[in-house]
Amino acid sequence: MAKRDIAAENAKPIKSTKPPRAQQRALSEFMSFMIEQTAKRFRNQVFGELNKSTINKFEDAQIGNYAAVYLKLANRARRKLLKQFDDKRIEQMVRRILGQVDDRSRQELYKKVEQRIGISQTALAATEGLTPQINALILETSEWVKKSLDETLSAYTADSLHAMTTGASLTEILSKFDDLVAKRKNHAQFTARNQVANFHSITTKIRAQNLGIQKARWITSHDERVRHCHAVRDGKEFDLDKGLYSSCDGKTLLPGVDYQCRCTYELIIPEE
Repeated sequence: MAKRDIAAENAKPIKSTKPPRAQQRALSEFMSFMIEQTAKRFRNQVFGELNKSTINKFEDAQIGNYAAVYLKLANRARRKLLKQFDDKRIEQMVRRILGQVDDRSRQELYKKVEQRIGISQTALAATEGLTPQINALILETSEWVKKSLDETLSAYTADSLHAMTTGASLTEILSKFDDLVAKRKNHAQFTARNQVANFHSITTKIRAQNLGIQKARWITSHDERVRHCHAVRDGKEFDLDKGLYSSCDGKTLLPGVDYQCRCTYELIIPEE
């Protein structure tokens, strides 16, 4: 990676930008769509078929092998869903969305540096060389999306099988299934927002270090939703390559990387 050491006389700190909401929504909508499609296919191709072929046995937990029939149908639906949302499709979607996050993050940071230092955005962008790091972060987020899909499919199968062992009726199982779908959808949305925030914070940090900026100051959102141990860090200076440790939670963190963290930071430009 090319490195440029910047400095300025009496330079003011540069406040990092917040993760772009448009891309947080885009990834959240894609992951929610996956969950909705899995639920639809399970309802139609698993529970729907189970209702037609084994409803009499299903009502009595002591007779019939309805669980084996259900598992066969669930595995078939799972294979179709993994084909619909294969690795290539997930990685392409993540790359497109995070590529937009990267473009915006780069432009906003370099614009602020240009205003403070006078070096043009074009000159700064020409020397950054972040491609390997960007690719690694994109693959990491892709793995989180795949994990969310795998966990959802496993939860559908395992939870419904467990309900069958307790003698629950099809109506009861479908009600629990709907509750599980809502929980998995919420979890997917949280994961999407967290991954975009994580990507944004880490790429900003790497760009700042590439410019020779080594120090930053933790900034919270200053509202009632800020976690206590993040509020403790507010205003404190830290090394970008290390993050900020607090005995409050025993963690060393970078703003925006902890789960659902809305904190940002000020980049401290070295003085000449």
